[in-house]
Amino acid sequence: MHGPAVATPEGHETQSIRRQIENARTAREALLAREKQQGAEMQARIKAQHEAEAQAQRDAARATELSAATVDATARLQRTEQDTADLDSRIAALHTEQDTLHRALTQDVAALTPLLPVVERLSLYPADTLLAVPLPADRAVTGLLVMRGLTTRIAQQARQIHDRRARLAQLDAELAQQKGRMTQLLAQQESQRDSVNRSAHAALEAQRQSNAAVRSATQQVEDAARKASSLQDAIGRIEEVERTAQANLERAAQEAERAHRTQEAEATRARARALAAGPGPGVNATRPGSAGAPVPGSIVTGWGQSTESGPASGVTYAPPSRATVRAPCSGRVDFAGPFRSYGQMMILNCGQHYRFVLAGIGDMAVAPGQQIVKGAPVGQMPAWSGAQARPTLFVQLRRGGTAVNPAPYL
Repeated sequence: MHGPAVATPEGHETQSIRRQIENARTAREALLAREKQQGAEMQARIKAQHEAEAQAQRDAARATELSAATVDATARLQRTEQDTADLDSRIAALHTEQDTLHRALTQDVAALTPLLPVVERLSLYPADTLLAVPLPADRAVTGLLVMRGLTTRIAQQARQIHDRRARLAQLDAELAQQKGRMTQLLAQQESQRDSVNRSAHAALEAQRQSNAAVRSATQQVEDAARKASSLQDAIGRIEEVERTAQANLERAAQEAERAHRTQEAEATRARARALAAGPGPGVNATRPGSAGAPVPGSIVTGWGQSTESGPASGVTYAPPSRATVRAPCSGRVDFAGPFRSYGQMMILNCGQHYRFVLAGIGDMAVAPGQQIVKGAPVGQMPAWSGAQARPTLFVQLRRGGTAVNPAPYL
């Protein structure tokens, strides 16, 4: 008979080795499973990022398409607004001329009124009036000459009164015609404005539906601008955010290269290049005489003109009430909202480190991150009735941190 097996030291050692091998195999399989899971998660994140970027591109293209569709309508609206403003000035000038003529006519009538009884007596009793008192011959001749001069003066005043009354009649007719034209223009303007506002709202809604990844990047730029203490500081902070994002993309591309993820590295570097170039084509000088002003109206302060704070660093316009504001370049909205003492302000990134600043807008029609094209509506000026200070639009062009003359590009 055999007794129970007795474990030898060699047997214990063999079992221990086997357990260690089994544990190592299990740990390796778990590690491989974790690596596989992490790889899958990484691929999912990369895929989600690419999908977000692709969606962002589609959103931007849609917003740009909707923005471009408004350009012609907005240009027609701006021409109508300018025609309305010109006609309003013409009507004001006619009223001024009318008031001047009324005052002159009143003065003429007042000067002529005391002479009317003498004229009437002369016309009824010429001999009695002239010969009522016997006079020497020389005095009589002098009296006749005086009466002749008086008659000439009366005739001149009568002609002036007649001419002024005729001109007043012409002014009344012209004012009636111009007011009729103004009624038509105002109706046309409101119809065009409603159409443009609907189109601008559609473009804005397309932007608001953009994905969270794009909103996050946009929010960083907007937050940087809101924290700024001055306009120059705002531009500097925005550019710093972009430089940081560009550096992060470059580091991500280098890490992808070290991990031999060539396609990811190339895609990341392409995003870095696109960020460096900017969201627009930059700015180009416009043709002489081209209607490139962002609003109708007149310039009240030109570039470099002397002001209380020194030479003007932009151009200030005095637009009509509720005038439509147009984009002075194609690009992306970096900031849109109230800023310090500037009121409602927009910073438009034109690309190539050029940015337009528009301050003094009443109602904003764009949102940060939105892609728009040159000539598209971006907002409206405040309503103005003439009773209060006239709203103005300040337009500044910056190349990096430096203000440059915007006039050649408007």
